[in-house]
Amino acid sequence: MGRKRGPQAVELGLRFGQNLVELRGRAGLSQIGTAERAGLNRTEINLLEHGRRVPRLDTIVKLAGAVEVEPCALLTGLAWKLDPPKEGSR
Repeated sequence: MGRKRGPQAVELGLRFGQNLVELRGRAGLSQIGTAERAGLNRTEINLLEHGRRVPRLDTIVKLAGAVEVEPCALLTGLAWKLDPPKEGSR
């Protein structure tokens, strides 16, 4: 059973998925074509695009190569918001 992700992690996964869908579309690739180029399974592409899986670093690099962009293009709009410091902490 997988770990439960917090709301920020879910939001990041969804945004990554949106970026992947957009860049895959610009490249004129299907999920199958993207998977083949990246050396991944089409199911994994689907899970990533729907935010149900968070990619590892090597997967991001493979996907970027498949859709012919720099890896940072897949991370556009992603940022982690820090929680305010707790009372008494530095």
